[in-house]
Amino acid sequence: MLVKVNDIDLDKNKVRVSKLDIDDYGSIIPLKDIELKIPANDNSIIQTLKDSSYAAIFTEGNIDDNNSTIILANGITIDELNKEKRKTIDNVANKK
Repeated sequence: MLVKVNDIDLDKNKVRVSKLDIDDYGSIIPLKDIELKIPANDNSIIQTLKDSSYAAIFTEGNIDDNNSTIILANGITIDELNKEKRKTIDNVANKK
């Protein structure tokens, strides 16, 4: 899932994120704010979230109950986000 990192609470091992989507016109749409657990023993996930405003994350558990744990996080730069937006626009244009 694509997210914007809003706040990291290392004391509670939690992160607040906004779940995002890209619409047919390349606009980023915030779907909802959620709070996710961060594994206490995985510094790579914490560092990725600290270093990135946007990330692609994978979770364990039900994402809708704010109790999921992040198992993988990949930072996304603004350039990479813009490429994804362009791909979405191009895919929609090619379908017409």
